Amino acid sequence: MIGGSVGGLFAACLLREIGWDVAVFEKSAGDLSGRGAGLGLSSELLAVMRRAGAEMNPAIGVPCTWLLQLDRSGAVLNRIERPWTAGIWSRVYQTLRAAVPNAIVFPGRAIERVTQGGARVVAHFAGGETEAGDLLVACDGALSTVRRQFLSDVEPRYAGYVAWRCLVEGQLLSADAHGASKTRVKRAHALLSDALAYSFPPGEMSLSMPIPGRGDDVRPGHRSYYVIWYRPVRPDQLRDLMTDQSGRDHGLAIPPPLIRADVIAAMRRDAVALLPPMIADVIARTEQPLLQAITDLEAPRMAFGRVALLGDAAFVARPHVAAGITKAALDAAALAEELGASPGDISSALARYEARRLTFGRALVDYSRKLGAASLAPDGIRDPERVMREYGAPHLVHDVERATRG
Repeated sequence: MIGGSVGGLFAACLLREIGWDVAVFEKSAGDLSGRGAGLGLSSELLAVMRRAGAEMNPAIGVPCTWLLQLDRSGAVLNRIERPWTAGIWSRVYQTLRAAVPNAIVFPGRAIERVTQGGARVVAHFAGGETEAGDLLVACDGALSTVRRQFLSDVEPRYAGYVAWRCLVEGQLLSADAHGASKTRVKRAHALLSDALAYSFPPGEMSLSMPIPGRGDDVRPGHRSYYVIWYRPVRPDQLRDLMTDQSGRDHGLAIPPPLIRADVIAAMRRDAVALLPPMIADVIARTEQPLLQAITDLEAPRMAFGRVALLGDAAFVARPHVAAGITKAALDAAALAEELGASPGDISSALARYEARRLTFGRALVDYSRKLGAASLAPDGIRDPERVMREYGAPHLVHDVERATRG
């Protein structure tokens, strides 16, 4: 497995379950558990975790009952009942990582290229080290080194907008509140504590959700709040946003500590002008906002001899479908199923895996584009209820997955 994030860990667990000896190589030397933020704990994700021997208790997620549309003042324009469980990426990662023995995980190993011949595939790492096996699974993300070797012209494409991601503990929202301000904060907590809250400034969209607080505390008042705010940005504006204080342009991804202070300050001023007060408050109190250029990616193939692509290495859908981890889990499950069905014929197994997952990946990316266009219409959103119901694409994941199995 090339890549030790959730895709590589899912693949490692599930292939071990069908009798494979596996090794996971991750280029980062540090712990990955600090990455990521809020996510939905879908039934499909939890089912694959159980199959992988990494069962996660849904009780450590925050149960959400409502979808709310808020206006600029924070008043509720629309309320829709839809059960949903909000979790955090780090807890999924930690649960999977605990299920994989340390002895088969090798951090600080950056792959440079792949060679193969006959029934063997060889990974060549920085520093000259090599590892050989019967199968190489590329789980190395949207900027996959492995994919670039086989599909050099397939790269993430900028979608024309960015997402600011902010996270703050619930206690911090009320830490210095008093008088009328304290009453307002309490009302905001009560409103947002079990809801996904949307707002739609012209051409933009924000979404907030409660997620487990420190120590996986899901009690009201102890939860954290996560906000993602989508904003249109022209390519020339994007270059400015992604340029650090030294003048270096980081392209589509800038490390959070290198985001310039003036860029963050301008974003916070815009939040006060455009977003509901309780959402602007979360953004104002977030110590280190994250900035993400929204991209998508489609690979025309997922199998190359004894090499298979998995997760974001093959398809990147925009966050509106909220299915990145679920897709990686379902990819890994399909790979294990096909390898288990014909253990003596890896080529045939990979051909079937590719056929199934290309269908799913294409459908997910296409749907994410349509939902993004509907959510950020320049002349204003036409059907907010539809966007609210379809964000996360729960029916799409279920229906397309069922169809690919058929």
